[in-house]
Formats: sequence, C-alpha cells, structure tokens
Amino acid sequence: MPQTLSKIWQNKYVQVIIDYFSRLDLGYASASIAYFSLLSIFPLLIVIGNLLSIVGLELDSVLRFLATFLPESIISILQPIVKSILFQNGIGVLSISLIVTLWSVTRLVASIRLSQNQIYGVPAKNIAIIDRFVSLFWLVLILSIASALLLFAAVGSNVLDLLPINADTVRTLKSAKPLIVFVGLFITLTLFNWLLPTKKPWLPWAVTGTIIEVLFMMVSAHFFSLYVGFIAQAYSFYQAINSVIITMVWMNFIAFVGLLGTIITAILNHLWPARDKNSRQKIVQLSQKMHITK
Repeated sequence: MPQTLSKIWQNKYVQVIIDYFSRLDLGYASASIAYFSLLSIFPLLIVIGNLLSIVGLELDSVLRFLATFLPESIISILQPIVKSILFQNGIGVLSISLIVTLWSVTRLVASIRLSQNQIYGVPAKNIAIIDRFVSLFWLVLILSIASALLLFAAVGSNVLDLLPINADTVRTLKSAKPLIVFVGLFITLTLFNWLLPTKKPWLPWAVTGTIIEVLFMMVSAHFFSLYVGFIAQAYSFYQAINSVIITMVWMNFIAFVGLLGTIITAILNHLWPARDKNSRQKIVQLSQKMHITK
C-alpha cells in the first residue's frame, strides 16, 4: 500500500497537478477578488443604470438580462437597487460613480490578472501603470460587450419587428435570444481566460477551462440555493446584513470557480502545450487514431 501511494505521488501528472494547486492560495485570492467585486458592483450599477435610463430601458428588460447568469437570490437583492437607479437621473452622481467605478474595476481586473499570473508562474513586475492600462482596456472591452448584450436583450425585439423579415423568423430569433446572450457571455469569459494572463494558454484549453467553470456553476447552483436559504433564516433579523452576506458569498464562490478553471486550464496547457503547428498536428493525429480504433 505505501509503495502504491508513493508511485501515485511520484507520477508526473500528479506532480504537475500538485504544483499548480500549490502556486496560489485559492481561499485568499478568491476573497480578495470578491472584495474588489463588492466595491465595484454598486458604482458600476449606478453608471450603467444612468446610461440605460437615457436609452429608456425598462426594469423588466434589465432583470431578464441579469437572470440569464445570476441566481434568483441575487436578482432579488439587485432588483430594488436597479429600480432606484433607473428612475433617478443625476450628472453629479454619474460623474462620481464613474470615477469610483474606474478605480475599483481596474483594481478588480488587476487582482484577477495577478492571481492568473501566479498560477501560470509569471513573476510579478512592479510596473503598476502598465497593469492599470491593461486593466482599463479589459474594463472597456467587458463593459462594451455587456452593454451590447444588454441592449440586444432589451431592445432587440423592437428592432426585429422593424426589419423586413417574416413573422416566423422574428419569432425564432426572439426565442433564441437567451441562447445568444448566453453564448455572448461565454465568449466573453473565454476571452477573459485566454487573453488576460501574461502567459497565454492554447485557445482550446481556455475554452475547456471556461466550460468547466460553467459546469461547476450550474452543478453547485442548487447547493448555493440551499446555503442562501440557511443564511436567510440565520440572519433574518436584519435584511441588509442578509443581502450583503449573500452577495459576498456569491462573489467569493464565482471567484473561486473562476480561479479553479484557470488552474485546470494551466495544467492542461502545461501537459499538452501545443505551442507550434507540429505539436498541434500531433494532438489532431492522436485524436484521429483514437477515433479509428473506436
């Protein structure tokens, strides 16, 4: 038995897995990301809400979009916040919120990038201004994609009705709207996992890591709902504390799953890097041989 365990421990694949999981304190890193997420979410909602109120979006449209990737417990917390934002206008509030959002979200992206670089073994460089510019670029990209998806989810039906296409096609496109939004968010998360780290993984492994992240979120959503029910009973004496705890736990969970997906992506990229065309062709040939043997 000890010899068997020793052989398993000395296995190359096991050593690689242990090495990558020991590079980062998942609990501390996910808590740090969750902290900056909590700092970012409320000023970010104010900025987006003020911009959307100019466009004239309705509350139901925004909530339907958020429901595509957030659990019901989080939606119930955000609903009164989004409602108050959409029905209030103010250039001063927008300006202050924009400044706070730029600072907090760039810190959030920088924190995620730092954790990803630690996983990939990239040494930290004391060039804060470059990291801030990289974080700002990703902030603009993510906000642009999210805004485009939100506008499509909210006003896409009106645009489709104006196009010179038949009613059956319009109904088909409307029914496919949630799928289109989900695919857009999936692509955004894949780009985040692929391009944000300094050391870029092979794109198929980045897609694999994103799929694993999504599966983890879907499987554990039920357990999170049970936990939310427990927290709601334990802290029912004060609704504000209840809301903050649930939001913080959800953000911590999302950060943990995201970093776990990055670790799996890094492990796959280390074992099968496919750095050039020849190595990629070997993987394709291996998959073809496996298909033939089947």
